[in-house]
Amino acid sequence: MQQHADLLIALLTRVRLEARFVCETDRPQRWRENGADSANALFVYAARGRVELDDRGRTLVLEQGDLALLPHSVAERMAGATADAELPAALLRGDGTGAQAEIAPRALCAGLHYDATSAMPLCRLFGAIMVAPAAAIAGEPMLSHALHGLSRELERTAALRNPVLLRALELIYALALELAVAGAVRAGEEQADTALRDPRIARCLYYMYTHFGEKCSLDELAAHAGLSKSALSARFSALVGEPPARHLARIRVAEARRLLRSTELSQEAVAQQVGYASVVGMHLAFRSIAGEPPGASRRGNAATGESA
Repeated sequence: MQQHADLLIALLTRVRLEARFVCETDRPQRWRENGADSANALFVYAARGRVELDDRGRTLVLEQGDLALLPHSVAERMAGATADAELPAALLRGDGTGAQAEIAPRALCAGLHYDATSAMPLCRLFGAIMVAPAAAIAGEPMLSHALHGLSRELERTAALRNPVLLRALELIYALALELAVAGAVRAGEEQADTALRDPRIARCLYYMYTHFGEKCSLDELAAHAGLSKSALSARFSALVGEPPARHLARIRVAEARRLLRSTELSQEAVAQQVGYASVVGMHLAFRSIAGEPPGASRRGNAATGESA
């Protein structure tokens, strides 16, 4: 179980989720407002009563205190919704009012963005919906306190403006994702044949995310996975959705973009730091993964007025 926790920490460190919005049943927002359409990950929290989510035509019931994580792009899930559709109601089953229930349900919905071009495509590793149940959340003081605090804050304010609370959304998502994955592994739930639940591929991924700045050859990756090179390539591609070399390039490009945007390091220094023997190799990887040269990251940073 520790292996999965370590891998998730390494993975989420590289993906760098960024909170974009939060809303609730009584104070909804149009899903295309405030960057909601560009948020890649969502979570829905049953703050009060029973909440029923529409899981692609099926009903997923969240009891009070349950937290549902939706790692896939919200734009993908909302593809059939109009621009006037409101969250969280658009994610709920029926009208979401709970008219038949003794307690009117209250759902909180938050959206978080990640750079799916250069960072790890989360949808390849996680199911469309993962649930952290209330009982498990209660055993995690940091997560339960963060959710309670978020719920109370939304009760007294019309909008979430506090940047500290926005960071809390990222904490909630990361902690809940770890909890949901651990619970699914223990229970042997459906979708068991995934990269995170295959110990050999999980070891390979962890080595990638913690040693990408080194040579990190296919021989070394295969050794850590305990597989032959051919077996690793086939298994990795099947579970992750791309060959090991391309996935490694994804990780390196994501870190290189971060360094180019946040430091004054030269491209040569950045290339060496992320594991490339030359700037040429980094340029080729950028073209393949991000569709632009490395310099575009630094120019884009300057154009938006961001500080280094």
